[in-house]
Amino acid sequence: KRFVWRVLVGCYFQYRIISPVFHHRLKPRHRVIAAGGMPPLEFDWERERSAQRERFGTYGLKSGINPSICWPTVEEIEEEQAVGLYREYHTCLRDMKALKGKQQEKEAARIAELDKNLENYPNVLAKYEASLVKAEKERDAKEIALENRIREIHEYFGYWMDPKDPRFEVMLQQKELEEKKAAKLARRAEIQKKTIAGIM
Repeated sequence: KRFVWRVLVGCYFQYRIISPVFHHRLKPRHRVIAAGGMPPLEFDWERERSAQRERFGTYGLKSGINPSICWPTVEEIEEEQAVGLYREYHTCLRDMKALKGKQQEKEAARIAELDKNLENYPNVLAKYEASLVKAEKERDAKEIALENRIREIHEYFGYWMDPKDPRFEVMLQQKELEEKKAAKLARRAEIQKKTIAGIM
């Protein structure tokens, strides 16, 4: 039995070495394409015009498709002209020249305006600086006091906080209370000193 089994196995491996069998999972349609052939029409989408055009482009006259389907019909041409997808060369060229002319005019106007602004720049800058100085002089004492107050609060609490933050108002009230307490204590101490000085 062993001998027979060895012979069978040997024959099998000899057969595999001499004539290899390819176990691939290609469908028959794809085998034909891989071999360089033309697959048969199997599906409905292959009978559509776009697929037949592609088939004619791939396989040529061998595909058996009428070459006239590769060109658009009169209705398709009229539709394309109505939509305006395709235009003639000279109309495109004319439109491009007009567009370039408009762009150049726009650019020339922009450069002329820049030159004019550059000429006026020293005067405008002097006016702006004068307005800044005037605004600085006209600042209210109230604004300066508020800024000083904000600076004091920042120094008192040890970190910066935006004055628009709601916590800033709380801190401001807390600082004012502490200042009132300090002023009250100072007045009391002064009154006590006066009373002590009056007694002695």
